Amino acid sequence: MINVISKKGPIKKLALKYDLALVVLFGSQVTGKTHKESDYDIAYLSSGKKINLEEEIKINNELIEIFKHNAIQLVNLKNVSPLLGKKIVEHAIVLYEKERHLFDTFFISALRLYDEARPLFDLRSHYVSNIIEEYKNA
Repeated sequence: MINVISKKGPIKKLALKYDLALVVLFGSQVTGKTHKESDYDIAYLSSGKKINLEEEIKINNELIEIFKHNAIQLVNLKNVSPLLGKKIVEHAIVLYEKERHLFDTFFISALRLYDEARPLFDLRSHYVSNIIEEYKNA
């Protein structure tokens, strides 16, 4: 696992530069289940204005410099799926938070969206299980 404290200063500078409200590290770098090819999963929430592709590339390049690693996976929290949102909040470290409790608000929202989508996940799982059984019995 990385030394997060040493990254908070540069991340704050980056967040202020691009008007980001929240920056979160999640995934294998947080859980410690990394390997030689592991990337850095970084989620962000902009303060208001939409981050365009050019700005996202610049943010990604600056994160490469900050983390000294060329595999950065950048995720916009405004466009996150319910399943990924849940995965993010399960294993996350807040690197920058413009306002107190912003991550907590996202946490609650992500779990609510996941809970609302759970019947669809269950239905898909049931459907896939049935298809597998049909192939086994064919």
